[in-house]
Amino acid sequence: MKQALLFFIAIVFGCPHLAAQPSLDVAPAPWENTIEFDLSNTYDYATCHVRLKNTDRRAMNLRWELIVDEAPQGWRFSVCDQNTCYFTTNTTNVDYYDRIPYAPVIMMPGDTARLQLNVFPIGQAGSANVHINLYDLSNPKQLVSTANYFVTIEGTTPVTETDKAKLRVYPNPVSDYLTITRNTFIKQLWVSNVLGKRVRTFDTSFGNKYDIADLPDGIYLVSMVDANLKVVKTVRISKRSIRP
Repeated sequence: MKQALLFFIAIVFGCPHLAAQPSLDVAPAPWENTIEFDLSNTYDYATCHVRLKNTDRRAMNLRWELIVDEAPQGWRFSVCDQNTCYFTTNTTNVDYYDRIPYAPVIMMPGDTARLQLNVFPIGQAGSANVHINLYDLSNPKQLVSTANYFVTIEGTTPVTETDKAKLRVYPNPVSDYLTITRNTFIKQLWVSNVLGKRVRTFDTSFGNKYDIADLPDGIYLVSMVDANLKVVKTVRISKRSIRP
């Protein structure tokens, strides 16, 4: 038994390829969401992003490889890493054949980095299963981790200028609670001061009221934001406390 244990220790410490593989965390794992999207804009894209963290004790030079397991015909994908955003024709940041591109993601111990998948639905609703394999160039064939993306695109009706014109925030002036006119496309309210600093963020729902009673009196900007975090309309409001 003692001889077997010594033999095992000799193998582990004597063979470099049996050392522990690099540790790279991916969060969330997987990335999964349904995105409401204006399919009439065939040039626009949806974004899905995960966070990478090097939890190893050594630096990593990462190569990623984009693999589309399942997606509607016609959809296109691209990747943005901490170096740059790539074209839909690029499926890796380190191309062993042409040597272009060659831009590994360098992560020191404890570093974090954002890895973003861009989805171009080009007028089609549907779902996709995509993953990005991550390798360390010190051992190019060793898979370090995988970022998985499960994304569903649902088509929405474009917001017209008439729809925008009907949007109101009231009362104005306001002392405590805000509300907005009934609609189906505003998902958040962003309240900012006159310097542009956001001081409140509210998720919207029909009939809800939004409390700003504790904000100092003054002028504020209220931005009404859709599901893609795009500002549909911004209005000015006056905050005035009720005084006896």
